[in-house]
Amino acid sequence: MKISTTFEGDRVPRATKWTYPLTGIGRDMLYTLVSLFLMIFIQYTLDKTSPGGYGPRYLAITIIIIIYRVWDGLNDPMLGRIIENTHWKMGKYKPWILIGAVGSAITLAMMFSLLPLVDPFGWWYVVLFAVLYLLWEIFFTMNDIAYWSMLPALSSNEKERAQLTTLVSIGASIGAFIVGGIVPGLISGRAIVAFRYIGIVVAATFLLSQILLIFVCKEHARPAVEETAEKVTTKQMFLVIWRNKELWTMMIVITLYYLGGALLNGLGLNYFWFAFDYSTGGLNMGTVIVAMAIGTLIGNIIFPFVNKFLNWAKMLNMSFIVMVVANLALFATGFIPALLSTTPSVLLMCAFVAISSLVGSLFYMTLLIMVTNTIEYNQWKTGARNESIIYAARPFAAKISSSIQQLVIYGVLAIGGVFAITQDIASLEVNMNKLIETTHTEAQVEDIVNQMNSAIVGAPNIMGARIALIAGMTLIPIILYTIAYIYTKKSYHIDEKVYAKMVADIKEGKVGPDNKISNIIK
Repeated sequence: MKISTTFEGDRVPRATKWTYPLTGIGRDMLYTLVSLFLMIFIQYTLDKTSPGGYGPRYLAITIIIIIYRVWDGLNDPMLGRIIENTHWKMGKYKPWILIGAVGSAITLAMMFSLLPLVDPFGWWYVVLFAVLYLLWEIFFTMNDIAYWSMLPALSSNEKERAQLTTLVSIGASIGAFIVGGIVPGLISGRAIVAFRYIGIVVAATFLLSQILLIFVCKEHARPAVEETAEKVTTKQMFLVIWRNKELWTMMIVITLYYLGGALLNGLGLNYFWFAFDYSTGGLNMGTVIVAMAIGTLIGNIIFPFVNKFLNWAKMLNMSFIVMVVANLALFATGFIPALLSTTPSVLLMCAFVAISSLVGSLFYMTLLIMVTNTIEYNQWKTGARNESIIYAARPFAAKISSSIQQLVIYGVLAIGGVFAITQDIASLEVNMNKLIETTHTEAQVEDIVNQMNSAIVGAPNIMGARIALIAGMTLIPIILYTIAYIYTKKSYHIDEKVYAKMVADIKEGKVGPDNKISNIIK
């Protein structure tokens, strides 16, 4: 069967237009499981009685993740250069998508299956984690950059690209919220076994989705001048990124936005377990995730319609203001019950999260279009598109943001005294796993679950932990969104008028370093 097929023109074939976003569901299921639940898995299954203890090994793993993600982010442009210079029979992007999918699926399943088996051997747990996580990062980066580089290469038509970007964002949201909504309700009390099977199912789903992309989607057949262009050197690669000032602006903004948006998910499960109990907190978190999914999907769906009435600048203004107000309301909903030692209203939290997610998706969709527009800006200034190199900025920003996020989350958990509570629950999870692997009664299982709940409810610092968690979920994101918004307004200059002029000039061959946005604005 012939895998490598191409199309010409700006109109994307229907099968590609729908299959490409659909395969994003599996991708974001896998990415969400790692980004949102890997550290939860370690936090609530790491046995404090193993050699090395709980705190030192958890801190070591945190440092490993931070280092790997920064290093991986710095290497993203290098991989983008390799992809830019690769032309295989299967296509420009598909080989990397497939290789990355196979490798990252296998290593993810191994992480969630093998680590608990090594835990009794102490620091060998950390060593195995370092090896598996490094391999996962390498393989997923291959898939991630190639996948996202394929998006802007499909079409340069503004309307067609906006529609495709919307569909891709919807697919990614569905994948993220499938995992984010279901997993919290499955892991409490049986975390080791649950994560093992969840890892296998998610890895298989991801791999099948990427194989579907390989066989169904078509790549764009670029003009011969682009295909025969001189290969990009490492020096040229860094020059491409350095000289694109609009891209640099969006890299910083996307990093801030990713960091702010990830903190609710990163801290939320701990918060809901502490605000309710270990038995029901995960289910309540899942309910909030569903509300977040609904808000995000509505935002993605209505974006093209709202974009007809609001330009990019007005879209950012409106969505930013509503995001700040919704997060302040969410903080009050969690802060006041913490002071009163009562449980918060899940209904109110769902409402504020849904509103914030809806306008947040409008904000993010606008940022994605702005990032994509820097490809035309690069071509307008230099005559070369360099999609893979430039679009490596998005995964680069995601990984830098993820490394900072890990540091922020660790800080909030440490300051809030969360680890003092979770290390006791983790040891109980280990005992539960030993119990369910042998002959046991429901009374024995219930007894361990009651001990887990008591570890939370009876903790002397539970109020301070809840306040620290809700502040980290809401107030820190407000600060980050504000910085991102102000910096965008000050430093990004490609509006609808500028973009239309750039595309027109490119079609007429009017490209070169003398092109200046300031001349268009005037």
